[in-house]
Amino acid sequence: MSLITNAGFDATARAPVYGQLALVELQLRQGTVRYTNWPLSMEAMGQTWQGVGNLGTVGDMHESEDGAEEKLSITLSPIDVGTRALALGDPSDYQDRPLRVWVALLDGNTRQLTGAPVLRFAGVMDQLKITREDRNASIELVSRTGSYDRRVNPAGLRMNHAQHQLRHPGERGFEYLTSLIGNPAVWVNKWLQANLKYIAAARAARGLM
Repeated sequence: MSLITNAGFDATARAPVYGQLALVELQLRQGTVRYTNWPLSMEAMGQTWQGVGNLGTVGDMHESEDGAEEKLSITLSPIDVGTRALALGDPSDYQDRPLRVWVALLDGNTRQLTGAPVLRFAGVMDQLKITREDRNASIELVSRTGSYDRRVNPAGLRMNHAQHQLRHPGERGFEYLTSLIGNPAVWVNKWLQANLKYIAAARAARGLM
């Protein structure tokens, strides 16, 4: 799957030196918060994105060819009181609420945004985990793409004959699928087939037929 970029973004990406940053938007129940992993707060897309360490690392982002669920892990700083309260509070404040991540490029000389940021991930927040190592602590936010819903996820749907014909015209592998599901048959094993006539004769001798 290719990303839709813009002229300014493409021009910066071809430059020998450029900077890259992430813009993360969390639509919490109490309101929307916006973070960036840039050291300073910055203006982008008409909004202010808080820097100075609120956002730590952003995990690898990739797509699934069949629309299956994809997950993204983001690290948040526990220094901020609001972030700690979110992690220790009611999960309904964030769970199943939208999260979006943009990638932006900066000019290598001016350190200014060049081109419009590109939306790289859109999903919902799932879990917040507090991790402690020695005296260091971090908050991990795990999100998932909206394709977890089987109603809109092609990977969770059963293929039928009509859909298969669109992809592979003339191939009849799914032709009888519906009838097989709706009318299940009892299959006898090989031993029973080989001895069926003897069983029938024995039943007839006993007057059971």
